[in-house]
Amino acid sequence: MSRDDEDRILHGLYYYRESIDEEVPVTDEQVLWLAMQPLRDGETWHKEGQLQSVDRSAFPAEIQSKLVTAKLELPLRYLQYRRLIKYTRCNDATLRVAVTFAGADRAIRLHTLRGRMDLWYRDHKDGILGIVTTILVSFVTALITVLLAR
Repeated sequence: MSRDDEDRILHGLYYYRESIDEEVPVTDEQVLWLAMQPLRDGETWHKEGQLQSVDRSAFPAEIQSKLVTAKLELPLRYLQYRRLIKYTRCNDATLRVAVTFAGADRAIRLHTLRGRMDLWYRDHKDGILGIVTTILVSFVTALITVLLAR
């Protein structure tokens, strides 16, 4: 499981309805499809009026339980913990998922390359890579300023 799985699920859920705090009934297989598709495919979640889904029977039985845990349950729990979505599991094996305002904001940023770069920087600015990026951008900006001043 990675943050990428969470981002793909969040992006697809938001761009399916483009609404905030509106519950959407989905199945496990439909959310698994979102977790396995690139971001650009998340907005084409519905094809010919039907939501796309993964056929879990195509995977070996020993992998199916791990697949559900890694690609579905953990990302949904993390998204709910970070208050990006609200979800409840229903008795009929479906989920009722609602994207929050913060989740919609992140999904909109995930939709563009510039937004993804901004999110990447925000997520990594406290680490060594973020510090190196900040120093590099500062150095290039200072260099360009000096060159233009001459």
